[in-house]
Amino acid sequence: MRKNLFVKKSLAFLLLFPLVLFFHCGGKRTTRTTQPEYKFTINGVVVKDLSIGKDIAYFTILRDSVVFDSAVVKVGPYSLPSQGDGVYLGQASHPARLFDFEDPITVTVSSAEDDFSFSKNVRMPAYFYIDELPASDTLNAGGHEVSVSWRPSVHASGYFLSVVKPDTTPGVVGHTALDDLNDRSENIPPEAFRTGLERLVEGRYELYVIAYYESFFEYRQMPFELPEGLPGNNLDGVGGTIGAGVVAEKKYIKVVALP
Repeated sequence: MRKNLFVKKSLAFLLLFPLVLFFHCGGKRTTRTTQPEYKFTINGVVVKDLSIGKDIAYFTILRDSVVFDSAVVKVGPYSLPSQGDGVYLGQASHPARLFDFEDPITVTVSSAEDDFSFSKNVRMPAYFYIDELPASDTLNAGGHEVSVSWRPSVHASGYFLSVVKPDTTPGVVGHTALDDLNDRSENIPPEAFRTGLERLVEGRYELYVIAYYESFFEYRQMPFELPEGLPGNNLDGVGGTIGAGVVAEKKYIKVVALP
């Protein structure tokens, strides 16, 4: 008799439990959106870096979240050799080149053992340059604000600016920002030349402006920093980001203390 009573109570609990959950959740079904999981993740960029006089094609590849060194990676007609650690790199020092300004470029990645093939078309932005800075900015007494402008670059989706001091720990001083208004101008604030304690850091700063197509990705020995808010995840069928860009010839700002 007690056994039957226990069974009845158990059945009643099992029947009531879903109803309790239903009303506790407001009587609504909830769904959670999840990011798709891809077998391959491809990140990379093709760059004409006028600040160092090089064309660079740099890609990293993961298969099942593990670095993958057996892919065939091509940028246009050029095959990129694996550097190990999932990195594929090709570069040419000017006047030699991998691609020209305004070139349409096809990036292909394949793996025969996975029966995998992927391609992405990008466009190299056109040549452009940073406008000359006035003498009072190139020799910046006291670390005041500097206004920077540059010429347009055909095929550029957007621009960003980065100011760094190479002999200083990254992030201590400097400034990096997207050109959110796409008006080809940005102001470098006085804080870029100071530590968090408002101490002026004298010395030579390097100014970079980058025109990018769709997005941009960090490459080996890149001398500047990437801003927050860059577009990403622009690939179909795989994870990752691929972009193209032109790095204008850099300018210099020498910061000195007020006399």
